[in-house]
Amino acid sequence: MSVQDVSNKATMKCILASAHGEDIDSLLSMCDNYPIPTRKKGQVLIKVSACALAPGDVRVLAGHIFLQEPPGGCPYIPGGDVSGVVVEADATSRFKAGDLVVAMFELPRPLNGLAEFIAVKESLVELASTNIPLVESSTLTSSALSAMTAANKYCCEGDRVLVLGGSGGVGCFLIQLLKARGASFIATTSSQRELMLSLGADAVINYQNENWFENSDLLKGRQFDLIIDLAVGYDAWKKARHSKLLKTSGGKFVAMTSDNALVEAHNWWQLTTVFVPMQWRELWTRFWPSCPAYIWHNGLDVKPGDLANVTKLVEDGTMKIVLDPISPLTFTEKGVNHGFTIMQKRCAHGKVVVSMQS
Repeated sequence: MSVQDVSNKATMKCILASAHGEDIDSLLSMCDNYPIPTRKKGQVLIKVSACALAPGDVRVLAGHIFLQEPPGGCPYIPGGDVSGVVVEADATSRFKAGDLVVAMFELPRPLNGLAEFIAVKESLVELASTNIPLVESSTLTSSALSAMTAANKYCCEGDRVLVLGGSGGVGCFLIQLLKARGASFIATTSSQRELMLSLGADAVINYQNENWFENSDLLKGRQFDLIIDLAVGYDAWKKARHSKLLKTSGGKFVAMTSDNALVEAHNWWQLTTVFVPMQWRELWTRFWPSCPAYIWHNGLDVKPGDLANVTKLVEDGTMKIVLDPISPLTFTEKGVNHGFTIMQKRCAHGKVVVSMQS
């Protein structure tokens, strides 16, 4: 179906989540006649070509954090990071029908991406490169953006860096960007040794066989300047301090995950008990001279130009896109459920993408 055919179409195919929970096969189903979203002023209507999955999609489906619950309740359309073709935009918009674009979800929750059409705020949309397939372009929003902001903000030239969980969607981007920032030595925990070495890691610790915090070879006579945690949580912070792998003076521990990966917060009090300890830790470590700095990183604070800069990193060869071997998945109930299962098990190696292209 072409962009021009949309005006003759009232409904679309989409994936619907019937309720919150963890039994993916019983929760996600294909709907063949869902209304196409009506574009509001300031939005761009996009015919979706691909949707990249992320951990947030599983968190929303689980219903563990009340602030991420869909405003309209269930059923809802999951997914949020997409690429596609502009169908319609405001007359004053910088986008026009036919433009290839990428778009990220509106915080605090990814919604509406696993559908043939999506309406997105213009500020969350950016032109896609004609040199990058749209299936791959869909990965260049939240995961790549989070990796770019972390590398730019915390890594200095010459730093020794340890990345915990390097072969996931964010990690595959982050390893490359740390190398581009001039890190002198990059170690990572992953079961995917060859992949990590190909992306720029200097040492790979297989977490299935050994503990990173007990690997004395990592020091090589020098402590790490920076540890970035993508996978573990509070236990990683404790191990980083006690193992002496991280410098006490000038060292930085950047948490890009919460203390507990399976966090639940169904009201404001529970949310406070989850995030206040992390904020307090960030505050007191600033003033404790014999302790590394703890930093809780919000990687999705999007600024104008950020999405365009991420695309440029791929175009100029600084960063390549890594898809999980199962990608692209078909836009079917079976394909989407498979993708969500991989995300739920936290065993993706690269980005998991669903393709709407035939």
